[in-house]
Amino acid sequence: MTKMRPMDRRSQPFHGPTPLVMVKGAYDRAGGPETVLQTIVRHLDRERFPPLLALLAGAAQPLPPVLGDLVTRVPSAVLPWRGLGGAPGSALQLARLLDERPGAILHTNDMRADLLAWMITRVRRVPWIAHVHGWLRHTHSGRHKLYEDIDRFLIRGADLVLVGSSAMAEEVRLAGGRRVEIVSNGIAAAAPTQHDAEAAAIRQRIAPGGGLLAGILGRLHPGKGQALLIEALPRLRAGGLDIAVVLMGEGPAEAEYRALADRLGVGAHVHFAGLVAETLPWLRAMDMVCVPSLKDSLPLTALEAMSVARPVIASRAGDLPLAITDGEHGLLVEVGSSAALEAAVERLARSPALRAELGEAGRQRLTARYTPEAMLRQLEGYCAELIVERGPDRGAQR
Repeated sequence: MTKMRPMDRRSQPFHGPTPLVMVKGAYDRAGGPETVLQTIVRHLDRERFPPLLALLAGAAQPLPPVLGDLVTRVPSAVLPWRGLGGAPGSALQLARLLDERPGAILHTNDMRADLLAWMITRVRRVPWIAHVHGWLRHTHSGRHKLYEDIDRFLIRGADLVLVGSSAMAEEVRLAGGRRVEIVSNGIAAAAPTQHDAEAAAIRQRIAPGGGLLAGILGRLHPGKGQALLIEALPRLRAGGLDIAVVLMGEGPAEAEYRALADRLGVGAHVHFAGLVAETLPWLRAMDMVCVPSLKDSLPLTALEAMSVARPVIASRAGDLPLAITDGEHGLLVEVGSSAALEAAVERLARSPALRAELGEAGRQRLTARYTPEAMLRQLEGYCAELIVERGPDRGAQR
């Protein structure tokens, strides 16, 4: 495989405006792909890459809040999604949007979008970037596992597959991706204190009696490891710590987690916040943020916590060990170990100084490596390379 090197956009030859058609299924209320799209929309060079956001939604299905906000910020279209059987019709409508934008690049962000791109690129020459935000593999079940298996097949047809970590890059290569490159996720690091008033109000609402808060932000799903922290909580409290767990998000495992907390006798100390509209004040309200994923790439949750100077405890999954040096920018624990997570939480709980030190060091790490500007330079550089490779015949059919 030829290694592609992203060019700094300031030194790229300008080939004229090239539309970037971003496609995403409108089914998750909030998650990593939606956050990545937010970053792209806010920081994309629109003069060079005029954007269109195409969302695939079921009949009468309201758009999730994050995507609903995005359609007010960027030219958008909503295409019907009637399941796998109706995909050819949706692909035809997407093809018509491409016809209106000669020379466009397709940028897809999930299995539904990948399926439409695969169908279109079988019959016409359209540069296709498949952005894979993560596969959960063994932590998935049922139809979700089937969809991931389908996606593994589809991405083989993409001209370029972008991922957020080296671990994910290797997985995509093993699945048959022809050209795989890394675009590191980027998070803006504003002054953490700007969220302090909202954070204080959140703490007063969910923990009026005080005490420490250990939070996890993300979809309530077995692969995210929330159960490990719930299992550790009784032992932490038995050891004399006044600490509660806050789960920020929603998902299929919520009933399971509520039952687990009740069974362990800590139901009153596990707060289910549901979907939070603005994540940064909630993260700032935590004394520590846990990312105990059983399988992951480089989750945005960790970067968002670092952006507001909150100490992160993360599993050694995916590229988390590359973003966080254990003991310097946060704490790392073994994947799937409730005991290891407990020990790390206790260590931070008993040392306010260490929490402050790791929180600030993590924020400095973020600003040095994981900025939106760096992310967009990489993405735009790869788009520019595809333009060059496509050559002058920008409307050619296969």
